[in-house]
Amino acid sequence: EIGDDVFSLSDLECYVIRGKTSRATHPKPPFVDGAKKSRTFLQYSLGATDHRINFVLNNGDLAYPQAVPIFQSQVLEEQIETCSSFFLKSQVKIDKKKRTVFLPKVCDVYRNDFGMGDGLVCLSQCIKYLNDSDQLAIAALLNDGIGSISVKFRPSCEQFHANLVLLS
Repeated sequence: EIGDDVFSLSDLECYVIRGKTSRATHPKPPFVDGAKKSRTFLQYSLGATDHRINFVLNNGDLAYPQAVPIFQSQVLEEQIETCSSFFLKSQVKIDKKKRTVFLPKVCDVYRNDFGMGDGLVCLSQCIKYLNDSDQLAIAALLNDGIGSISVKFRPSCEQFHANLVLLS
């Protein structure tokens, strides 16, 4: 309960934490869409938008790490950067022969957080969180003059961690 309003966990995620970011595009489990019909939640929602929220919110599926942090305002930016990097390093896959980069499903579901749903724009937002060798591999595909690359999204993970643990 916040003020005189009652929020479910999905409402908190979709309307308060995600704030003014885009709504899910065709959400299927484990992704959710809030059930609120009124707009009173806007007074509680975060005002800033940041695509990295997609890499930080952990729905418990096996695509996300089992360990979750408690965010602290003093080091929030550093924590978000670290979580984004950790998540994307484990989820982005590159197939050099097929000239394809596979991004995590969350980038597809919340594609409008990354620039109107364009796969290459989404990739450009993710690349800086990858390790150097993956950044160089993607740059080589983009600049080799052979042809375009394809950006695809990994399928949803339908298995979940039995429990989450606190990141120490």
